[in-house]
Amino acid sequence: MSGATDDLSTYHKDHWVEIEPDRFERYDQLFRIDPRFAERMLGPVGVQPGETVVDFGCGPGYVAVELARLGGPGTTVHAVDVNADFVERARVVVGEAQKDDAVTVHHVADERLPFADGSVDRVYAKNVLEYVPDLSGTLAELVRVLRPGGTLVASDSDFGFVVVEPLDVSEVREIFEAAAPAFKEPNVGRKLRNAYRRAGLVDVKVDVAVTPDTRGTLRGVIENMLGYGTKFGRMSDARAVELRGRLDAAIADGDFFMALPQWWVRGSKA
Repeated sequence: MSGATDDLSTYHKDHWVEIEPDRFERYDQLFRIDPRFAERMLGPVGVQPGETVVDFGCGPGYVAVELARLGGPGTTVHAVDVNADFVERARVVVGEAQKDDAVTVHHVADERLPFADGSVDRVYAKNVLEYVPDLSGTLAELVRVLRPGGTLVASDSDFGFVVVEPLDVSEVREIFEAAAPAFKEPNVGRKLRNAYRRAGLVDVKVDVAVTPDTRGTLRGVIENMLGYGTKFGRMSDARAVELRGRLDAAIADGDFFMALPQWWVRGSKA
């Protein structure tokens, strides 16, 4: 490893500030949203017409565009990210969707937001809080920009609940333990309810949503984990090749099954 990723103790943050081209392309494909299914995927965010919304950790911008569409006329979305390439890509995606009037993309250096206190109606964080260096500090910042009565919505993973067939439980654990330095809190899903409450949010509600994958759509998630494991020297190249081969054979044979539960957590600012 080189550059910003030399220190594994900060890799969970560093590898989002700088993203290798192959991983960037994988994310650009993985984060795309078919507009036909956008309401089913993002409806739980609950965007209302005319709201000001922050998409915290916007990536390549596909979520921000769909949030603006779901909100309808008068909705303003501020998309923020720490990665300059994501920001550039997001601006292109917003332009192609002809949503420049509704979506503004911001490049930020850290988790601090360039918005005034109490200035936004809703914040959405999609698969971001597992990476932030300081969960309580980040939640405090997100709460800061919310108006009284505003809503913080997060959807995030908890890798202790992942199922990947044909791998057994110990092999799934092996993959995620090898990739562990890529996450500050790999089990953040189960921790968010109490973290919200400690941040002063009220009416905190938790839902767990699971969409089973039998076609290999989530195969890229496992590929990322295998890549991390070999990069960190916590898994051998030979072992990663073996696991890849079994997964790909299962997809080809129709035997693949993966479940990656998402914790949807909502809370309101008092």
